Amino acid sequence: DCEEQENTKQWYQRRVRGICQEEDSPATFYKIISDLYQKFPSVTTGNSNILHLIVSCIDSQQLHSIICNVMSKKMKIFNVRSIGSLLKSTLEWETFEQYCVWQLLSAESVPSESVIDVLKDIKDTHHFELFSSMLIFLKSVKPTEKVVKKIIFLQNFEEQLVIPICVWWIDKYSEGVIRIIESFISAAVSTMDDRRLNILVQFVEMICKAVDQNHMLYEQTTLWRQIKSSYGFISASVKEECPVIQRMMKENKFESDSEADSDEERPQLSKRKRDVSVLDSDDE
Repeated sequence: DCEEQENTKQWYQRRVRGICQEEDSPATFYKIISDLYQKFPSVTTGNSNILHLIVSCIDSQQLHSIICNVMSKKMKIFNVRSIGSLLKSTLEWETFEQYCVWQLLSAESVPSESVIDVLKDIKDTHHFELFSSMLIFLKSVKPTEKVVKKIIFLQNFEEQLVIPICVWWIDKYSEGVIRIIESFISAAVSTMDDRRLNILVQFVEMICKAVDQNHMLYEQTTLWRQIKSSYGFISASVKEECPVIQRMMKENKFESDSEADSDEERPQLSKRKRDVSVLDSDDE
């Protein structure tokens, strides 16, 4: 039963801790780590206490050995269902320990969506080990609609995470990411979701301020037409906070004669099923 499993888990944790604390035993401990994870996955996988024991006294050679074992599928350290709570528990660990965890996380190829979700429960913007490690982790992730949506609607960590990774994605994947942002704007208007529309417009403004004025973002005709067509739904306060977008709207260089809608007119956007599902498919 559950109580028996928990007792077994605690017993193994005590035994593992005892091995670590014995003289000359850390080397032995790291030799049997792979076997422990293979033979007792219900106890070891996703266990933050055992993971902390591993990274608390590890050296570079031992870390490399474990990374090799993880990539060779000889051991599984993380449980996707509990990755959020595990990463949250690491925030109080030493800087080196946290960086070791992220090395192991990258080696195991944990789904990026599960990793991003840890930020939902974090308010402090001073967890720099977390932000630095997550930026490097996300740098190798191909931005899908699901991943981009989770990042854009975080809102709390624009400078620490959102802007740097999105600028990187736009530079590397260019129009693919721009098309995703356009679909979000279209979906927000189609569903008359003013709150999300305002968030998206503020996001575009922040990206524009983060890049050079000669950046390809300023030449994305369809994106600016999309913003122009939805401009009447953007709140006055948000418009005031977005001088770059105001300037782009006044220039009108992306507006065709057939799209000359005034700010007061309601935009006539097609309610494509795909657009609506983009924002409704997942929780923010």
